[in-house]
Amino acid sequence: MKIRPLLWLNGKVELFGRKLENNILSNKLLKCRVVYGPAYSRRLGMVLGINNVRPGTCSYNCIYCPSGKTTLSSVCTDNCITPYTLYSSVKNKLNEIAKAGREIEYILFYGSGDCCLDSCLSKEILLLREFGYKIAVFTNSALLWNKTIQENLMFADYVSVKIDTVNENTWLQINRPHQRLKYDHILNGIKQFAGNYKGILTTETTFIRGINDNADEVIDLGKYLKTFSRSKSYFMTPIYPPLESYAVSPEDGIMNMLSETVKNKIPDAVMLCCPEKVEFLPSDDFENELLGLLALHPVSEQAVMQFAEANNEKDTLLEMLSNPLIKHVEFNGKKFLTMNENV
Repeated sequence: MKIRPLLWLNGKVELFGRKLENNILSNKLLKCRVVYGPAYSRRLGMVLGINNVRPGTCSYNCIYCPSGKTTLSSVCTDNCITPYTLYSSVKNKLNEIAKAGREIEYILFYGSGDCCLDSCLSKEILLLREFGYKIAVFTNSALLWNKTIQENLMFADYVSVKIDTVNENTWLQINRPHQRLKYDHILNGIKQFAGNYKGILTTETTFIRGINDNADEVIDLGKYLKTFSRSKSYFMTPIYPPLESYAVSPEDGIMNMLSETVKNKIPDAVMLCCPEKVEFLPSDDFENELLGLLALHPVSEQAVMQFAEANNEKDTLLEMLSNPLIKHVEFNGKKFLTMNENV
């Protein structure tokens, strides 16, 4: 009996798809360094994170960035990971989270560089919607002057845009942008996007001691924020060891003044100046998931040690800490683990 050509071809395609997916799922670096979590977000609750940009690639080189130095400054979109590879990795991770008895509220695109550099972002968002979760994107806003980037973000349920200042000199000092970027274009792009976006739009601002921690900065920013519709404007300070040692939180007296000014000048403003509640909740592979989170930002040494002791992973952790790939740092009187960029 002859096999009909179409059935034979469908069988071959299905077999190839299974082999490809198994190969993707066996790659721990994809599962743990591109897809990370569950992690706690002060704005969204428990999330599954997507770090969809190549390490060291960003349009900014912010002085307070916890992910380390930007080694490839870029404003050109590129494929960071194929949509199918991401889909399969997220599927596997969600299954692990369910087996661990945990729940998430969002799938969040937030990585070591601006996620908008991924030219497949809109396709990835649409694919991941099949899992039934809302999709959030945190962007540094640097590419929002680009109409294509604006269209990509339209597919998300929640978008957070970074605006640390509306003054160009302060922008250059804090965010250290790619030389081709023009700040007036970025600010206009944010307003254009806000005028068309139908989801939840928020802004975020990080106060840095001696740079944007004054009333004039807040007043100017407030005037700009009133020119477009947004849900909330969040204000924060560095909570992880920053790229530059001087990029620290304003002094207590200054913070009190800033809080009052923000409250009086900016409607729907929220001050987020407290540490994360939960920092490390791996679901399956302790070692690779810790390395994946460290690739994004430093992690509290105490939080990792507490989890390791409670889940019989202390020996694994001690072995990892003997590796020069991980180093210890202190920030604001707290101890953190971070990746050693010199190894």
